[in-house]
Amino acid sequence: YVVGHNLIKAHAEAWHLYNETYRAKQGGLISITINSDWAEPRNPHNQQDVDAASRYLKFFLDWFGHPIFKNGDYNEVMKTRIRERSLAQGLKESRLPEFTESEKKRIKGTYDYFGLNHYTTVLAYNFNYPAGVMSYDSDRGVATVTDRSWLKSGSSWLKVTPFGFRKILRWIKEEYNNPPIYVTENGVSERGALDLNDTWRIHYYRSYINEALKAVVLDGVDLRGYTAWTLMDNFEWAVGFDERFGLYHVNRTDPSLSRHPKASARFYSQIINCNGFPDPATGPH
Repeated sequence: YVVGHNLIKAHAEAWHLYNETYRAKQGGLISITINSDWAEPRNPHNQQDVDAASRYLKFFLDWFGHPIFKNGDYNEVMKTRIRERSLAQGLKESRLPEFTESEKKRIKGTYDYFGLNHYTTVLAYNFNYPAGVMSYDSDRGVATVTDRSWLKSGSSWLKVTPFGFRKILRWIKEEYNNPPIYVTENGVSERGALDLNDTWRIHYYRSYINEALKAVVLDGVDLRGYTAWTLMDNFEWAVGFDERFGLYHVNRTDPSLSRHPKASARFYSQIINCNGFPDPATGPH
């Protein structure tokens, strides 16, 4: 919470610096990108699960979204739950730091658009952790599972759930007064033997981009841009090169690191060239 607190304040200072010193000359746009999954209640007929899914978003996307895109402060769900658990644990104050009134004014509205990284959806349910457990998970009181029918990927945490993409885009629109949105990451991974005919990735991009299209056309979301993750297989955090997200395979046994397009690269380039989905009946455009 302390790291996140300082990150939000640092973001605000960077935005104001650009706004006051460089914007008039450069005409650029700067903002923040927030990574978030979507959450559905494990049982939509159980109010506790419905509340847990809501808390999941409040502690994930809205942790950073609420101060920057709403009122300069954390949402009440986070503030209340963390304060109550902190006091019950014998602390004199909440483990969630507080912004001063001047900091709230400095933070509020420091955005030119909403940057979103999104990959997958989870099923959330209420889980009461022991009172003495001090953690992010215990504060939000949520546990998650996935549906066994959802298609898997090369990452244990990433299930193919395109429906959640439209829902999180619509949630951002409704929660933050319809800001311009740029999707800065969206994609799917693979593991194991190389297969350049990555039909599963084509399916992922086709279905997710189609849900984004629904968000624009049917829900009125102000989606300005979309960026696939990623152009080339690369180093993926703690899993290194084992999980590959690229449209191009990188041969790491070749000293020249040769690149080879996967089938998804051709598919994605068609979408870019057409600014939409190709119609098989009328050719690539």
